Amino acid sequence: MKSSRLIAVLLTLNLGLFLGILAYFLRTQMGAPVVNAPENEADSFAPAHALIAQGTNAPIIVVTNNLHWSQLESEDYREYIARLRAIGCPEQTIREMIIADLDKLMAPELQAAYGRREELKFWHSEEEEMANDVDRRQAVKKEREIEKRKRDIIRELVNADLARERMRQGGQEDYHERRLAFLPEERRTQARELIEKFDDAEQKLREKELEEGDPLSMTERAQLRVLQQQRETELNQLLTPAEREQFDLWLSPTANGIRYALYGMKANEQEFMAIYRARKPFDDRWAKHDVDLLDESTQRAREAELAQVEQTIQRSLGDERYAEFKRGEDEDYHRLNALATRYKLPREKAVEAYGYKKVVAEYRAQVQADGTLNLQQKAEALTAINDETEKALRVLLGDKAYRYYVRTGQGAWVRE
Repeated sequence: MKSSRLIAVLLTLNLGLFLGILAYFLRTQMGAPVVNAPENEADSFAPAHALIAQGTNAPIIVVTNNLHWSQLESEDYREYIARLRAIGCPEQTIREMIIADLDKLMAPELQAAYGRREELKFWHSEEEEMANDVDRRQAVKKEREIEKRKRDIIRELVNADLARERMRQGGQEDYHERRLAFLPEERRTQARELIEKFDDAEQKLREKELEEGDPLSMTERAQLRVLQQQRETELNQLLTPAEREQFDLWLSPTANGIRYALYGMKANEQEFMAIYRARKPFDDRWAKHDVDLLDESTQRAREAELAQVEQTIQRSLGDERYAEFKRGEDEDYHRLNALATRYKLPREKAVEAYGYKKVVAEYRAQVQADGTLNLQQKAEALTAINDETEKALRVLLGDKAYRYYVRTGQGAWVRE
């Protein structure tokens, strides 16, 4: 009992000592009295020179917790933003607040586009209705229109790119942001919007081809070429020559195709550039033509030129590296690597499995070219090749991975 009282007395003395030291520090070091916040809320936004005590030159420290959102909110977004900036709100926070507010404001419009009820009951068949009664293409189109309006508003109010902000807030990889990082932010946004504009226009032209399998008409092909030329013209107007060169290295079809083929090769910059310099002039020249509509002589000329390009690449890389490059162009090699990832197999097994594909193709070609074999003998030889290939792959990949590979159609080459 005495011990508890003693502890209480000591704590009281220590607290008194601490308060005394604090008071001395404020009086001697700060040199300023502490006053209460003004009773009028509006006074808490008064400029600094209005908060000087009358009759003294000493500055006053104002302690207040009287900031309310009602002091900031305004029906005019510009005024609202100006007030947020006036109290030192970080620009990124302002952007996030305005985006969230716009999302909330326009949510009912987006909800209506997809046919969702305002109030869902457990007996409502909403999912089935949306699946069968709502044209998803139109709903997506409406959603894109809403996002476009939001994007325009955000740019006007806070000079930010909505797509970039959404990616940043969601922690998602921003495909264009990473590849356009060599540009200043404003032109990065302009380049991004230019890409999206022409991608949307091309998608509209190709809608029938993609959804219904109808090939483009001659008129639509001509329109597509005009679009592609307009895109090139506008890019050249937006970017300097050096920037345009960087843009092509990051986003041109040639560069994207080369990167796809370099998979698993661990190529360096010099190897990439050797392939790019050989391929880019060829791609640019023939991109102006519809390859499937070329007459026979023009097609032969194109194939001869492509063969020269491949020879140039092979000389630059050497035979071994060139073989790896051609391997990377084959989608089957990518699929085998995805299979290895799925079933946690060593990466070397994907390489070995792809090696079987090459050997099998050579054996099959030899059988087909063998004039000493009749049709039945050829069929029997090809069946034997298929059976041996299947056995080898089952051992290499494991039964479970092999069955998945064949069942999903990825291993169609095994029994061609």
